[in-house]
Amino acid sequence: MDLGVGRVERTETCGTLTFPDEVDLSNGEAVLAQAVRLLDDGTPALILDLTGCTFCDSNGLNVITRSQMRATELGVPMWVVLPPRGIVRRVSEVAGLQRRVAIAPDVATAREALSASASG
Repeated sequence: MDLGVGRVERTETCGTLTFPDEVDLSNGEAVLAQAVRLLDDGTPALILDLTGCTFCDSNGLNVITRSQMRATELGVPMWVVLPPRGIVRRVSEVAGLQRRVAIAPDVATAREALSASASG
């Protein structure tokens, strides 16, 4: 079980932060720092990938919300990829996350949407 920080992947068109297995009080600030660093380093778009995340409390939602706020400040599009079912999906739905951020079913779909918005 990975309780550390996320995995970062950078391309010319996008930065992807893959969340660890669990996000809670113990690592939420570190995961947020990774997302903010990607944004502040000039990534043209950001994907937060939670597909492998099996537990996410309010700290995980805080990471997403604060990342979205920073992305908006910088004019950077952001997508969140959620697992199709499970506690992370349920917590996100109960919190109304889909009303505040763009949600994709997988990373490929998020990348396609970002590519379409960049060329459109």
